[in-house]
Amino acid sequence: MSCSTQEKVGYVNPVKLMQEYHAATAQQQVFQAKAKVWQQRIDSLKTELDALPADGSAKRAYREQELLRYRDAIQQQAQQEDQRLAKGVMEEVNAYIKQYGKEKGYRFILGATNQGNIVYAAEGTDLTDEILEGLNKQYDALHPQKP
Repeated sequence: MSCSTQEKVGYVNPVKLMQEYHAATAQQQVFQAKAKVWQQRIDSLKTELDALPADGSAKRAYREQELLRYRDAIQQQAQQEDQRLAKGVMEEVNAYIKQYGKEKGYRFILGATNQGNIVYAAEGTDLTDEILEGLNKQYDALHPQKP
């Protein structure tokens, strides 16, 4: 059996979307600012530790353990925060793509990565730039730049 109607299919490059979507770059800046504060606290604890005599005292051992616990906790917190921010951005992107697909009559919009899950696509089926433009317009309208 053959299908007599042509179904619209397109694809996007999700890596490019995440690199160039204004919300993703804004979230990355927020994360970097938090990471800087966390690193400053780690550096401060390290400086305090370095100021203590290296004589094997209980106070030094306690500070070393404190630094290790804090560093491990911060690494875990950073990973969770990064995942939370990325998830929020991906939810926005996916919702936009879904709405875009409905409005433009697409049956499928696929995600193409560099690993080759799409080995051939006809010219004009890459929707990345068009979707990125729409996403950024939507984001910029909701988050105007401050002078």
